[in-house]
Amino acid sequence: EAERIASAIAEAARSKTGCPAIIATLPPCIQLTSADIATPGSIARFRLRVNMMLGDGAAEGRWLMWDQAALASRIGIERWFDPIAYHSAKVPFNVELCPLAADNIASLLAAMTGKSARALVLDLDNTLWGGVIGDDGLAGIRIGQNSAEGEAFVAFQNFVLGLRKRGVVLAVCSKNTDAVAREPFRRHPDMLLKEEHIAVFQANWDDKATNIRAIAEKLGLGLESLAYVDDNPAERERVRRELPLVSTIEVGEDPSFFIDRVAGSGLFDHLPLNCDDLARANSYGGRAAVAEIRARVGNYEEYLKSLDMRMTISPFDEVGRPRIVQLINKSNQFNLTTRRYNDEDVRRMQADPNFIGWQIRLDDKFAQHGTIGVVIVIKKGSEWEIDTWLQSCRVLERGVEQCLMNSLIEEAVSAGVVSIRGRYIPTERNAMVSDFYPRLGFGLAGTNGNGSVDFVCVISQYEPHPVSMNITLSNDAAASCPGSLPFAGECAAEPRDG
Repeated sequence: EAERIASAIAEAARSKTGCPAIIATLPPCIQLTSADIATPGSIARFRLRVNMMLGDGAAEGRWLMWDQAALASRIGIERWFDPIAYHSAKVPFNVELCPLAADNIASLLAAMTGKSARALVLDLDNTLWGGVIGDDGLAGIRIGQNSAEGEAFVAFQNFVLGLRKRGVVLAVCSKNTDAVAREPFRRHPDMLLKEEHIAVFQANWDDKATNIRAIAEKLGLGLESLAYVDDNPAERERVRRELPLVSTIEVGEDPSFFIDRVAGSGLFDHLPLNCDDLARANSYGGRAAVAEIRARVGNYEEYLKSLDMRMTISPFDEVGRPRIVQLINKSNQFNLTTRRYNDEDVRRMQADPNFIGWQIRLDDKFAQHGTIGVVIVIKKGSEWEIDTWLQSCRVLERGVEQCLMNSLIEEAVSAGVVSIRGRYIPTERNAMVSDFYPRLGFGLAGTNGNGSVDFVCVISQYEPHPVSMNITLSNDAAASCPGSLPFAGECAAEPRDG
């Protein structure tokens, strides 16, 4: 009955607002005995089963879940619940905790709109181990099961690995000699983090802000996508002052609190994970490897061929829709119109025969990059209009847009279309695609009062671009992306979830 009610509420909210419902889990109740959960019909057992049902529904995409129960447990149920306020005004929790609850919900809203941190930048000395590797040497740093401090660093590394399994990209930013900084990763037996887990390893004597900018550039991420952890308060303050877009987490200096403070920041909140999320960290590691190959290979065409790229173009579907919505709402740089659509908008386009909705996946010999592009086209008789064209900056200068335009033109030819129109709407972030349409063979069609520019391509005059990848047009996106994957076992150092 509880599941039926929750489903009815979620569906009514979706139909009336066009947005997914957010349903809160039930906080624990004050129990009479420790046997309440094992007692059929008890309130404690009922709440536990309802919360599991809500979790299952969120995993299936029927609603989004705000885990009020987890927050209340962290605070303590006696502090969370105010019986006087509840009985007098039905206030669900202590009003003094409203800022904390609001911050927790804001983290969920950030995840919905793709605003969560996507990379974690880590200091080394006294952050991943105790001591200074350059002074104390490999045998002198403190990490491992021989002390409380060493165990705390191991637990934090295990937590960081758990974030990586959730798709968070890891980077190192250390004032150190590169070879010395890498030594613990290569030789210390108690190090859980290894070099292959780090997408960008930035160890030199430049200031931290300069190195963090370099990390963002190598990853192709905006500074607002980075979170920074450093035990040194002076370094935290300098990065916070010079790079205000970077989320500098106030972790303190005691490693025992690092996990709580990173998890409590809410920066890594996320929706139910799909296969693209889980593969993201490897994808960024592959991006760094690709950059090294490009630096070695002088001929651009040979460089592209050496990557052994495989592109799959599939129509919008149920499996891919969460990632499609995520890309539409967080892509800013390689995005021609920056139009935002929610889950319900994409669902309608998916069912409307007057729309073409493509999700584009890319793999190469280094990584599966997952869904890296979205194209939405409106069919208007003999002339089609490109409504949305966006791509992930992880795969810039790979020839993706050229291959996609070739495929779109082929689709138009088979449908008897005469021309395709497109519009570039400039923003503060998307100047990199200002010449997108001219580069791909479109001619200028006019300018508008709001600064946007229209382009048109006459199909009969289009010259296909040379391609350097295998392309598959598929009607089954699920075949290349199995959807949300089971997830377990990433934060086993302590009996808590990161």
